[in-house]
Amino acid sequence: MEKIDIFFGEYFFLNKWYPIGVEMDGLNFLNSEAAYQCMRCANKEDGKRFVGLDPARIRVYAD
Repeated sequence: MEKIDIFFGEYFFLNKWYPIGVEMDGLNFLNSEAAYQCMRCANKEDGKRFVGLDPARIRVYAD
């Protein structure tokens, strides 16, 4: 069995930044990282800032 240790190239679909629609609690996110960061927020209003954000912008708002 081949070990997968990097999620780019052939295995990019496993990356948290892979562009796939994720819907949670009526909100639509561009990738799983945006959905994850939203769920970390103390309230839903703060989490809405991650809707429609690409990975580069998520880093700005996540901290």
